[in-house]
Amino acid sequence: MKVSIIIPVRNGDKTLDKCLNSITNQTIKDRTEIIILDSLSTDDSRSIAKRYGAKIIDIPDGTFDHGLTRNVGVQHATGSLIYFTVQDAWIADENMLENMARHFNDNEIIAVAGHQAVPHEKDKNPLLWYRPFSKPSITEKFAANKNDFLKMPANEQRSLIAWDDVVAMYRKTALLEQPFVQTQFAEDWIWSYQALQKGWKIIHDSSLLVYHYHHQTYKYVYNTSYTINYHFYHFFKYKPAVPPVLMPIARAIYHLLKNTKLTIKEKMYWILHNISGKLALFFSTLNFLFRLSLFGYSCIEKGFNKYCKEIPQGTQKISSVLNK
Repeated sequence: MKVSIIIPVRNGDKTLDKCLNSITNQTIKDRTEIIILDSLSTDDSRSIAKRYGAKIIDIPDGTFDHGLTRNVGVQHATGSLIYFTVQDAWIADENMLENMARHFNDNEIIAVAGHQAVPHEKDKNPLLWYRPFSKPSITEKFAANKNDFLKMPANEQRSLIAWDDVVAMYRKTALLEQPFVQTQFAEDWIWSYQALQKGWKIIHDSSLLVYHYHHQTYKYVYNTSYTINYHFYHFFKYKPAVPPVLMPIARAIYHLLKNTKLTIKEKMYWILHNISGKLALFFSTLNFLFRLSLFGYSCIEKGFNKYCKEIPQGTQKISSVLNK
């Protein structure tokens, strides 16, 4: 089966070459095409994409949407399988796409998601470094019908619909029958939410690994957390719990201090970085719950318009303290 690889791109020249190189090194490369959904990049992204023979689809300025833009890519795809990833992710294993596509030999499988991880690199948060504690496993996600799914407690629903377009493959026929909805976030979770209500069978295979990282400043974590909470409440009516602060900070400090691969200066940098992130998550969620409890949906929507005017875009940038 031919695989169409679809990647939304906006000024991604710092990471796109690594992303595309990992794709062209796949054992399945003779049965793939690369489609770049480019939001009029002003850097070298387009020239990089052309070097890899990618088909470039222009996304007009200000029109990018996490759901609808991906649908554009599907319309241009010629493969029977569609693989989605992002410009700053790269595949860890040259057999990954082939192993992923093999799942579709089972005609009941509609979509497959893998696992994203953070590599052991010093410019990436050491607290997030990939440390597998168990053997990779395959989890089948299935609900017999819509009523069975909707009867599940919210926490079970949330666990079941967890999905990830950083590393996900679909049957094209399924994406044509059920396109992504218009949304600025969580198009993948919304899609799986709808798919499960149709009785479709989707699976998660944790052996299908890509590396992916965003440097999480206070503002990035605050805005992204608010975006997640807003969309999960808007689409699923999932209400977040107040996240703990003291124990996560204490654990972060403990694990970073005992990390023998870091210098004292690096440990101090990452301790402050992680404290900042835990506080951002806490205050963002508290703000969301305060608005929802006292003023209702219209107030959390005003908060979304205030904090998330633009779709949050992750970066690889870190403090120069680690480069000295």
